[in-house]
This record gives sequence, structure tokens and C-alpha cells, in this order.
Amino acid sequence: MSNTTRKPPGNDVRLSKKLSWLLRHGLKKEGFQIQPDGFIKVDELLKHPHYCRDYSLTTLQRLVEQDAKQRYTLRKNPLQGCWEIRANQGHSLEEIEADQCLQLLSIAQEVPMAVHGTYYRHWNSIKSGGLKRFQRNHIHFATSDCCSNNVSGFRSDCQILIYLNVDKVFREGKLQLYRSDNNVILCSGLEDGSIPPTYFLKVVDRKTGRNLEF
Repeated sequence: MSNTTRKPPGNDVRLSKKLSWLLRHGLKKEGFQIQPDGFIKVDELLKHPHYCRDYSLTTLQRLVEQDAKQRYTLRKNPLQGCWEIRANQGHSLEEIEADQCLQLLSIAQEVPMAVHGTYYRHWNSIKSGGLKRFQRNHIHFATSDCCSNNVSGFRSDCQILIYLNVDKVFREGKLQLYRSDNNVILCSGLEDGSIPPTYFLKVVDRKTGRNLEF
């Protein structure tokens, strides 16, 4: 079994969740210097009192390598030669600029599928107000509807699949779509942070395959 599919040990799951929260949401609160592309210096992470005991460069390399959804990028800065790390998507930090860390998409052919997974407890709200990004910078869409644990963009236990009408998105030009390094399609929505149901192509009950009205 390869490293990308092996289930990580319990401590690594805890460390990955802690790292994910930090890189997506907690950098400003924890006092890190955030680059516009979302990277922080690994040296700062390893010296931070809340993280130095849990992480080493070797630990970070293992977490990044074994993460099935490829949530992180760990690199050596090409100019400075220092190690840097970031979350590839899922940010709520306003300091991170989409144009610096994501690929702006320009034609529908670049997005054969964009599907958002959700749950019935949210469906009535979505039908009336659309998908909303809330505190995050973007609404997430997967590029596959197979719902496996290795698909980035939604949880494997989701109950409803919402397919984005990509042709309409590009035809009308009111929404911008981006692709992250781990192949998640991202959209910040309209000015109010929503994607109205008029941009849904179809909505499907994952278990039965039944189309839902919206």
C-alpha cells in the first residue's frame, strides 16, 4: 500500500488537523508572518511555543507526503532557500490573495465537473439562499463525484451533490473560478458571498441518485 493511501496513525491525524487549522485559519491569531500566497516559514513554525513540541521538518514532510487529499504544499523557497509550508485551499484569512496561490480559470473546458457535497440539514437554506462561503474565502467544489476519501473538495459522507453549471458561470462572467494545487475548484461567490441556485446544473441525492428540485 502506498503512502498516499495508507491510513495515518492516530497521532498523525491529530497533528494534521492542528496544522490544517493553523494554515487555513489561525496564522494571524498565532502571530505568524503570512505571505500573500499563503506560505509561512517552517523555521517560524518550529520555534513557535504552541507548535515546536509537536512538529519537526521530518514530521511536516511525513504529514504532507501521506495526506491523501494533498491539503498542503511544502517547498524550499526558490530565492531564499528556506523551507515554507501552506494549506492549498480552505482559507479564511483575508491576507491570502487568490491570485497569488490559485490558478484563475478562464474557459469552461478547464472544468469538466464541479460538484459540491452537502447534507440534508443544510438543504432548505441552500435552496432559498444558495451556497455561501460564510467565514471562508471560497466555496469548494470537487472535480469528481465519486465521494471517496481521496477526493478533495467535500467529505466522503455527504448526502447531497450539487453540480455547478460551469457553462453558465463562464457565459455570464459574474463568478470567478479558481483551481488549487490539489485540484479543488474554488469560487468566492457574488458580492454577498453566495452562489445562487440559478447556477446549479443539477442536485442529486447521493445514495439513491434521485434528482432534487431547487
